[in-house]
Amino acid sequence: MNQEITDFLAGIYPFSGLPGQVLEKAGSQASKEQIPTGRILALDQQGREALYILMKGSVNIMDGGEAADTLIPADFFGHEIFFFSSPMGKSAVAVQDSTLIILEKTDFRVILSHDRANRYFRRKAEIFRSRIQDIQHWRSISRMDPYLRLTLQDVKVRAPVFVQAEATVSEAAKTMLQERTSTCLVRQDNDILGIVTENDILRKIVAMDLDPKVTAVRRIMCSPLITVRSDDLLFQAFSQMVRRGIRRLVIMDSHTEARGIIEERDLLSVRGENPVYLSREISRAGDFGTLKNIFQKAQEMVVRSVAEGIGIFHVGRMISDMHDQIMIRVNDLILAGMEEPAPVSFCIAALGSEGRREQYLATDQDNLLIHAETDHDQSRIFFEKFSDRYIQALLDLGFPPCPHEVMISSPAWRMSIDQWLDTVDEMIHSVDLDGVLKASLMLDMRPVVGDGEQAWTLKSYLVKQLGNSPFMLKYMANEALRFKPPLGFFSHLIVARSGKERGRIDIKKGGVFPVTQGVRTLAAEYGILEPSTEKRILRLQDAGVFSAGLAAGIREAYEFFQTLRVRTQVEQVKNDIKPDNLIAPDRLSAMERDRLKDCFKMVMEFQSLLNNKYGLRLLT
Repeated sequence: MNQEITDFLAGIYPFSGLPGQVLEKAGSQASKEQIPTGRILALDQQGREALYILMKGSVNIMDGGEAADTLIPADFFGHEIFFFSSPMGKSAVAVQDSTLIILEKTDFRVILSHDRANRYFRRKAEIFRSRIQDIQHWRSISRMDPYLRLTLQDVKVRAPVFVQAEATVSEAAKTMLQERTSTCLVRQDNDILGIVTENDILRKIVAMDLDPKVTAVRRIMCSPLITVRSDDLLFQAFSQMVRRGIRRLVIMDSHTEARGIIEERDLLSVRGENPVYLSREISRAGDFGTLKNIFQKAQEMVVRSVAEGIGIFHVGRMISDMHDQIMIRVNDLILAGMEEPAPVSFCIAALGSEGRREQYLATDQDNLLIHAETDHDQSRIFFEKFSDRYIQALLDLGFPPCPHEVMISSPAWRMSIDQWLDTVDEMIHSVDLDGVLKASLMLDMRPVVGDGEQAWTLKSYLVKQLGNSPFMLKYMANEALRFKPPLGFFSHLIVARSGKERGRIDIKKGGVFPVTQGVRTLAAEYGILEPSTEKRILRLQDAGVFSAGLAAGIREAYEFFQTLRVRTQVEQVKNDIKPDNLIAPDRLSAMERDRLKDCFKMVMEFQSLLNNKYGLRLLT
């Protein structure tokens, strides 16, 4: 009997639950094999069916050149061939020098004759099979729409044309004509100051009856430059154009060297539906039916982006840009259908995850409306009608309603600027749970439609008042401790034991919410208006609140939580299941589970920081 193997198996479920005699026999019949780094084991080799248990090292299970799972000691593979006609994974590759315990098929079938072990290995095989099918599904999507992985280096653009800042507009126009371009960059010595287009010459010279022979080009250039890097992804350039409402960007190979100018038509020449194309369709949409189709395409972009492994923060910004464009167009269509124009200026602001640009697949909407001060009942009646129609239009498009009615159709979220400022004062003075939750939502405020200055006025006032209210900050910080990460004493993941959540954990409660709530509380104290969690973390590091290591740890944990959350939601949508925030740890690879544990530990460290900083042990 090989006692080392027997002892090792005794610490692994389901071997640990086998009768002692069966376990000892399995240990005596198993063999041990050393696998050097890089060695490949073919899983579909005939006559070599066996259970492989990793004793030391690390192994990747490969499918189509892609790692489907990463195994660490106590993990196993090869079991799926005993339940399905062929293995889903094609090979196993040693990531580092590894030691395998091999239990040949005859001996493994003895183990499978025990019901508990049979159920366990079958379930693991089904989970792995499902993961492989998901990978193959994403791969097929990627083949359909490859643009998501392209960078600006993959787009052919002409070298830039330069003119000196003191050159006349006439000289610049002649240079552009000779070079057959509609755009040129304005340079002074080695610095690029701005950009001039044919449209600038028409609007700023011809239409204004200025003399192009004496007017310096620096007078009509657009400055500062809006740039992207050569290694940026295409969709990042799309997102910039959509967000800024422009049609061209300057590609920089470094901080000072311009590679070229990329225009809307260059991006549209790339195959695949992209944000610029959808943005144009949104601006042209003449009815809500057309907008609904575009909204669905935007949701499909999330699926493709997740399949391509695009960074979750980038995806959030891209989708927020799309949602903003849709909300602006809904506003235009509703106003066009109103019996009378808006009596005063107003603003619609996004709150919550939409305000933070962290909404992916559409979850419930959170928004508020601010309008200029007026005493007329006419304004109240107008904004009531407008808001009801606006929210109904969003619902019809597919934006789910907020279960807590944080929408402009509710009078509590639709007020004049003066009423909103009074509301802030009331929240600060009352310091109750309702005020804490309302202030937290409003801190994520981001103007989307209309007069954005009103939203920034309200948000600046809120942040200022919160900064002077230590009790309010204390209660807000306490909310970040309301949910604890699902980790046990020995760092094992705690899953629900019953009900529809059985075997799963709520990653929003245990991971996402504590970070967003804690970070927004600290941001309020330090006067940070930025709504994005990622950028708030960076600003807090700049302010000395976080060390560089802690900031990086919190940011990476938050990114991983959101990635797992969205990946699971995409799978649910694919299977016609309503998306939720529950993930199944046993659907993750061993390395993902270990990383998840580390991320939850980071949340616990962050909660401890909040606990100490705000003295929450004394809070009753």
